[in-house]
Amino acid sequence: MTATAAAAPIDVYERLTSARLSPAQRRIARYVIDHRDAAAFLTSESIARQVGVSQPSVSRFAAALGYARFSDFKRALQKWARSEMSALPPAGESTSPLAEAIGTEVANLQWLGQSATLEEQISRVGAALMSSQRLPVIGLRISRSFAQHFAYLGGKVHPHISVIDRGDTEAKESLARAAAEGGTWCLAFILPRYPREACDLVRYARQIGLKAAVLSDESFATVGHETDELITVRFGSGLLFDTAAAMNIASSALLHAMADSNPGASQDGLERFERHATDLVVFEE
Repeated sequence: MTATAAAAPIDVYERLTSARLSPAQRRIARYVIDHRDAAAFLTSESIARQVGVSQPSVSRFAAALGYARFSDFKRALQKWARSEMSALPPAGESTSPLAEAIGTEVANLQWLGQSATLEEQISRVGAALMSSQRLPVIGLRISRSFAQHFAYLGGKVHPHISVIDRGDTEAKESLARAAAEGGTWCLAFILPRYPREACDLVRYARQIGLKAAVLSDESFATVGHETDELITVRFGSGLLFDTAAAMNIASSALLHAMADSNPGASQDGLERFERHATDLVVFEE
Protein backbone atom coordinates (compact mmCIF):
# COMPACT_ATOMS: atom_id res chain seq x y z
CA MET A 1 0.00 0.00 0.00
CA THR A 2 1.32 3.44 -0.89
CA ALA A 3 -0.89 5.59 1.31
CA THR A 4 0.59 7.16 4.43
CA ALA A 5 -0.91 7.70 7.83
CA ALA A 6 -0.67 11.45 7.27
CA ALA A 7 -2.81 11.15 4.16
CA ALA A 8 -5.76 9.33 5.73
CA PRO A 9 -7.79 9.39 8.95
CA ILE A 10 -6.08 6.94 11.28
CA ASP A 11 -9.12 4.64 11.55
CA VAL A 12 -9.62 3.66 7.93
CA TYR A 13 -5.88 3.82 7.20
CA GLU A 14 -4.97 1.38 9.95
CA ARG A 15 -7.76 -1.00 9.01
CA LEU A 16 -6.74 -1.03 5.35
CA THR A 17 -3.08 -1.65 6.12
CA SER A 18 -3.38 -4.08 9.02
CA ALA A 19 -6.34 -6.30 8.11
CA ARG A 20 -5.72 -9.82 6.86
CA LEU A 21 -7.30 -9.80 3.43
CA SER A 22 -7.90 -12.41 0.75
CA PRO A 23 -6.43 -11.82 -2.73
CA ALA A 24 -9.81 -10.53 -3.95
CA GLN A 25 -10.09 -8.25 -0.94
CA ARG A 26 -6.58 -6.91 -1.57
CA ARG A 27 -7.70 -5.98 -5.09
CA ILE A 28 -10.62 -4.07 -3.60
CA ALA A 29 -8.29 -2.35 -1.13
CA ARG A 30 -5.92 -1.40 -3.95
CA TYR A 31 -8.78 0.11 -5.92
CA VAL A 32 -10.12 1.99 -2.91
CA ILE A 33 -6.73 3.48 -2.12
CA ASP A 34 -5.91 4.41 -5.69
CA HIS A 35 -9.38 5.85 -6.41
CA ARG A 36 -10.53 6.95 -2.96
CA ASP A 37 -11.95 10.30 -4.13
CA ALA A 38 -14.35 8.53 -6.50
CA ALA A 39 -14.81 5.31 -4.48
CA ALA A 40 -16.01 7.29 -1.47
CA PHE A 41 -19.22 8.08 -3.35
CA LEU A 42 -19.80 4.77 -5.12
CA THR A 43 -22.18 2.00 -4.13
CA SER A 44 -20.90 -1.45 -3.25
CA GLU A 45 -22.26 -2.65 -6.59
CA SER A 46 -20.29 0.02 -8.46
CA ILE A 47 -17.05 -0.81 -6.67
CA ALA A 48 -17.62 -4.50 -7.39
CA ARG A 49 -17.99 -3.78 -11.11
CA GLN A 50 -14.88 -1.61 -11.17
CA VAL A 51 -12.77 -4.30 -9.49
CA GLY A 52 -14.37 -7.30 -11.20
CA VAL A 53 -15.73 -9.02 -8.10
CA SER A 54 -19.21 -9.71 -6.76
CA GLN A 55 -21.19 -7.24 -4.67
CA PRO A 56 -21.14 -9.59 -1.65
CA SER A 57 -17.34 -9.60 -1.91
CA VAL A 58 -17.32 -5.84 -1.33
CA SER A 59 -19.65 -6.23 1.66
CA ARG A 60 -17.38 -8.95 3.07
CA PHE A 61 -14.40 -6.66 2.48
CA ALA A 62 -16.01 -3.95 4.61
CA ALA A 63 -16.74 -6.53 7.29
CA ALA A 64 -13.12 -7.75 7.16
CA LEU A 65 -12.05 -4.21 7.97
CA GLY A 66 -14.30 -4.28 11.03
CA TYR A 67 -17.23 -2.22 9.76
CA ALA A 68 -20.71 -3.47 10.68
CA ARG A 69 -22.19 -2.22 7.41
CA PHE A 70 -20.86 -1.09 4.06
CA SER A 71 -22.39 2.34 4.74
CA ASP A 72 -20.12 2.68 7.79
CA PHE A 73 -17.06 1.97 5.64
CA LYS A 74 -18.32 4.43 3.01
CA ARG A 75 -18.62 7.20 5.61
CA ALA A 76 -15.06 6.54 6.76
CA LEU A 77 -13.87 6.66 3.18
CA GLN A 78 -15.67 9.97 2.61
CA LYS A 79 -13.97 11.36 5.71
CA TRP A 80 -10.66 10.33 4.17
CA ALA A 81 -11.48 12.09 0.90
CA ARG A 82 -12.60 15.23 2.74
CA SER A 83 -9.43 15.28 4.84
CA GLU A 84 -7.33 15.28 1.69
CA MET A 85 -9.38 18.12 0.23
CA SER A 86 -9.01 20.15 3.43
CA ALA A 87 -5.24 19.65 3.22
CA LEU A 88 -5.17 21.62 -0.05
CA PRO A 89 -4.02 25.24 0.35
CA PRO A 90 -6.93 27.57 1.12
CA ALA A 91 -8.27 29.85 -1.57
CA GLY A 92 -6.21 32.99 -1.81
CA GLU A 93 -3.03 31.35 -0.54
CA SER A 94 -0.22 31.39 -3.06
CA THR A 95 0.09 28.02 -4.76
CA SER A 96 1.71 26.77 -7.91
CA PRO A 97 -0.40 26.45 -11.06
CA LEU A 98 0.18 22.69 -10.94
CA ALA A 99 -1.13 22.41 -7.37
CA GLU A 100 -4.18 24.46 -8.25
CA ALA A 101 -4.86 22.36 -11.35
CA ILE A 102 -4.60 19.14 -9.35
CA GLY A 103 -6.94 20.49 -6.68
CA THR A 104 -9.47 21.51 -9.32
CA GLU A 105 -9.41 18.11 -10.97
CA VAL A 106 -9.85 16.34 -7.63
CA ALA A 107 -12.95 18.46 -7.06
CA ASN A 108 -14.16 17.73 -10.61
CA LEU A 109 -13.86 14.00 -10.03
CA GLN A 110 -15.66 14.25 -6.71
CA TRP A 111 -18.48 16.13 -8.41
CA LEU A 112 -18.64 13.42 -11.06
CA GLY A 113 -18.72 10.70 -8.42
CA GLN A 114 -21.63 12.37 -6.63
CA SER A 115 -23.89 12.35 -9.69
CA ALA A 116 -27.05 10.43 -8.87
CA THR A 117 -27.78 9.55 -12.49
CA LEU A 118 -24.37 9.18 -14.16
CA GLU A 119 -23.90 5.47 -13.57
CA GLU A 120 -27.29 4.55 -15.02
CA GLN A 121 -26.75 6.88 -17.97
CA ILE A 122 -23.30 5.47 -18.74
CA SER A 123 -24.73 1.94 -18.64
CA ARG A 124 -27.65 2.88 -20.89
CA VAL A 125 -25.54 4.74 -23.44
CA GLY A 126 -22.83 2.08 -23.47
CA ALA A 127 -25.38 -0.62 -24.31
CA ALA A 128 -26.89 1.56 -27.04
CA LEU A 129 -23.52 2.27 -28.65
CA MET A 130 -22.59 -1.41 -28.53
CA SER A 131 -25.84 -2.36 -30.27
CA SER A 132 -25.16 -0.02 -33.20
CA GLN A 133 -23.83 -2.14 -36.08
CA ARG A 134 -21.69 0.78 -37.24
CA LEU A 135 -20.41 3.28 -34.69
CA PRO A 136 -18.89 6.57 -35.91
CA VAL A 137 -17.01 8.54 -33.25
CA ILE A 138 -16.73 12.27 -33.88
CA GLY A 139 -13.88 14.36 -32.52
CA LEU A 140 -12.54 17.56 -34.11
CA ARG A 141 -9.70 19.85 -33.08
CA ILE A 142 -8.89 19.40 -29.36
CA SER A 143 -11.45 16.59 -29.15
CA ARG A 144 -9.70 14.56 -31.85
CA SER A 145 -7.37 12.78 -29.43
CA PHE A 146 -10.30 11.72 -27.20
CA ALA A 147 -12.17 10.27 -30.17
CA GLN A 148 -9.10 8.45 -31.44
CA HIS A 149 -8.33 7.00 -28.01
CA PHE A 150 -11.92 5.86 -27.56
CA ALA A 151 -12.06 4.28 -31.01
CA TYR A 152 -8.69 2.56 -30.61
CA LEU A 153 -9.77 0.84 -27.40
CA GLY A 154 -13.38 0.42 -28.49
CA GLY A 155 -12.26 -1.38 -31.63
CA LYS A 156 -11.18 -4.28 -29.43
CA VAL A 157 -14.79 -4.95 -28.38
CA HIS A 158 -16.83 -3.38 -31.22
CA PRO A 159 -15.92 -4.66 -34.71
CA HIS A 160 -17.15 -1.64 -36.69
CA ILE A 161 -16.09 1.55 -34.95
CA SER A 162 -14.56 4.46 -36.87
CA VAL A 163 -13.27 7.98 -36.22
CA ILE A 164 -14.54 11.12 -37.92
CA ASP A 165 -12.00 13.84 -37.21
CA ARG A 166 -12.78 16.34 -39.96
CA GLY A 167 -15.82 18.51 -40.48
CA ASP A 168 -16.48 18.45 -44.20
CA THR A 169 -18.77 16.77 -46.72
CA GLU A 170 -16.61 13.65 -46.59
CA ALA A 171 -17.39 13.39 -42.88
CA LYS A 172 -21.09 13.61 -43.65
CA GLU A 173 -20.67 10.88 -46.25
CA SER A 174 -19.12 8.69 -43.56
CA LEU A 175 -22.08 9.31 -41.26
CA ALA A 176 -24.56 8.55 -44.04
CA ARG A 177 -22.71 5.35 -44.93
CA ALA A 178 -22.76 4.24 -41.28
CA ALA A 179 -26.52 4.82 -41.13
CA ALA A 180 -27.06 2.92 -44.39
CA GLU A 181 -25.03 -0.04 -43.08
CA GLY A 182 -27.00 -0.50 -39.89
CA GLY A 183 -25.66 2.21 -37.64
CA THR A 184 -28.18 3.57 -35.16
CA TRP A 185 -25.93 5.74 -32.96
CA CYS A 186 -22.92 8.01 -33.19
CA LEU A 187 -20.74 9.34 -30.39
CA ALA A 188 -19.22 12.82 -30.30
CA PHE A 189 -16.57 14.34 -28.06
CA ILE A 190 -17.12 18.10 -28.08
CA LEU A 191 -14.87 19.97 -25.70
CA PRO A 192 -15.13 23.72 -25.22
CA ARG A 193 -15.11 25.86 -27.36
CA TYR A 194 -17.48 23.67 -29.37
CA PRO A 195 -16.28 23.72 -33.01
CA ARG A 196 -19.10 24.66 -35.38
CA GLU A 197 -18.19 21.75 -37.66
CA ALA A 198 -18.60 19.23 -34.84
CA CYS A 199 -21.98 20.65 -33.83
CA ASP A 200 -23.03 20.60 -37.49
CA LEU A 201 -22.05 16.93 -37.78
CA VAL A 202 -24.17 16.04 -34.74
CA ARG A 203 -27.14 17.88 -36.22
CA TYR A 204 -26.62 16.15 -39.57
CA ALA A 205 -26.35 12.73 -37.92
CA ARG A 206 -29.70 13.25 -36.22
CA GLN A 207 -31.26 14.49 -39.45
CA ILE A 208 -30.38 11.25 -41.24
CA GLY A 209 -31.74 9.08 -38.43
CA LEU A 210 -28.72 8.43 -36.23
CA LYS A 211 -29.07 9.05 -32.52
CA ALA A 212 -26.26 11.11 -31.02
CA ALA A 213 -24.52 10.75 -27.68
CA VAL A 214 -22.24 13.66 -26.77
CA LEU A 215 -19.57 13.93 -24.10
CA SER A 216 -19.09 17.58 -23.19
CA ASP A 217 -19.55 19.96 -20.25
CA GLU A 218 -22.66 21.48 -18.69
CA SER A 219 -22.47 24.62 -20.81
CA PHE A 220 -22.89 22.65 -24.04
CA ALA A 221 -26.59 22.15 -23.35
CA THR A 222 -27.14 25.87 -22.71
CA VAL A 223 -26.04 27.03 -26.16
CA GLY A 224 -28.94 25.39 -27.94
CA HIS A 225 -27.44 22.13 -29.15
CA GLU A 226 -29.67 19.08 -29.22
CA THR A 227 -28.53 15.54 -28.50
CA ASP A 228 -30.18 12.25 -27.61
CA GLU A 229 -27.81 11.70 -24.70
CA LEU A 230 -25.54 14.35 -23.16
CA ILE A 231 -22.94 13.12 -20.68
CA THR A 232 -21.46 16.10 -18.87
CA VAL A 233 -18.15 16.49 -17.08
CA ARG A 234 -16.21 19.45 -15.71
CA PHE A 235 -12.88 20.71 -17.00
CA GLY A 236 -10.00 22.42 -15.25
CA SER A 237 -8.90 25.80 -16.53
CA GLY A 238 -6.07 26.73 -14.18
CA LEU A 239 -3.27 25.98 -16.63
CA LEU A 240 -2.60 27.52 -20.02
CA PHE A 241 -4.75 24.81 -21.64
CA ASP A 242 -7.74 23.05 -20.05
CA THR A 243 -7.29 19.76 -18.24
CA ALA A 244 -9.83 16.96 -18.65
CA ALA A 245 -9.35 14.21 -16.05
CA ALA A 246 -13.10 13.74 -15.67
CA MET A 247 -13.51 13.33 -19.43
CA ASN A 248 -10.98 10.49 -19.38
CA ILE A 249 -12.90 8.77 -16.58
CA ALA A 250 -16.25 9.15 -18.35
CA SER A 251 -14.81 7.89 -21.63
CA SER A 252 -13.27 4.83 -19.98
CA ALA A 253 -16.49 4.13 -18.09
CA LEU A 254 -18.42 4.26 -21.35
CA LEU A 255 -16.06 1.72 -22.92
CA HIS A 256 -16.49 -0.50 -19.87
CA ALA A 257 -20.28 -0.26 -20.15
CA MET A 258 -20.13 -1.19 -23.83
CA ALA A 259 -18.15 -4.32 -23.03
CA ASP A 260 -20.43 -5.20 -20.10
CA SER A 261 -23.52 -4.97 -22.30
CA ASN A 262 -22.30 -7.77 -24.58
CA PRO A 263 -19.66 -9.73 -22.64
CA GLY A 264 -19.49 -12.62 -25.10
CA ALA A 265 -18.69 -10.49 -28.12
CA SER A 266 -16.36 -8.31 -26.05
CA GLN A 267 -14.40 -11.31 -24.80
CA ASP A 268 -14.11 -12.68 -28.35
CA GLY A 269 -12.77 -9.35 -29.55
CA LEU A 270 -10.23 -9.07 -26.76
CA GLU A 271 -9.01 -12.60 -27.30
CA ARG A 272 -8.74 -12.00 -31.05
CA PHE A 273 -6.61 -8.91 -30.41
CA GLU A 274 -4.34 -10.82 -28.03
CA ARG A 275 -3.80 -13.54 -30.63
CA HIS A 276 -2.91 -10.97 -33.28
CA ALA A 277 -0.61 -9.16 -30.86
CA THR A 278 1.17 -12.41 -30.07
CA ASP A 279 1.46 -13.48 -33.71
CA LEU A 280 2.81 -10.09 -34.78
CA VAL A 281 4.99 -9.61 -31.67
CA VAL A 282 3.37 -6.24 -31.09
CA PHE A 283 4.67 -5.71 -27.57
CA GLU A 284 8.08 -6.06 -25.98
CA GLU A 285 8.27 -8.87 -23.49
